[in-house]
Amino acid sequence: MANPVEPDAVLARAATELRDAPQEPNWVDISSSIIAKVRNTTRRTWPIDSAFPAAGAFSADEARSQDSLKISDHIVKTTLRRALAGVHGAQPTEIDLHLDDHACVGLFIAVIGVYGDDLQAAGDELATIAIDVVADLLGVTLDRDVVEVRVDDIEER
Repeated sequence: MANPVEPDAVLARAATELRDAPQEPNWVDISSSIIAKVRNTTRRTWPIDSAFPAAGAFSADEARSQDSLKISDHIVKTTLRRALAGVHGAQPTEIDLHLDDHACVGLFIAVIGVYGDDLQAAGDELATIAIDVVADLLGVTLDRDVVEVRVDDIEER
C-alpha cells in the first residue's frame, strides 16, 4: 500500500512549482489591459432631476415644472461623501437618495462617529451640510425631517 502524501508536502511542492514556473512575458501588458477594461466598464446610474431657477432653490414638485438637467445619482452621492468626510471626524459609510421617480425627496446617511463627540450635534451638522449640497447640486430644498443620519459605529480619535 502506498504512503499517503502529506498535505504540507503537496502545498510545498505546488508553491515551488509556481515559484519556478516561467513568468508570462506579457503580464504587464495583460494586467494593464484588464485594468483599462475594468475602468471603462460603465456603472448603472439613475438620473436625478436637477434644475437651476433664477431665484433660489425650490421643492421637488416645482423641479418637475421647470427646465431641468439630469445628474447621475453616482455624482450626487460622491459629492455628498466628499462634503461630509471628516466633519466632526465622522466618515460616511452609506449614502442613499430617497427618490420619487427622478426627484430627490430625502436622504439617508450612515456614518462612523467619533467616541466622545456629541453625536446628535454631529448628525445635525452632517444633515445641514447634506441639505446644502443637494440644494447647490440639484436646486432642491430638503427639510431636515427627510434627512436621516444614523451612526453605525464609533471609533476612537
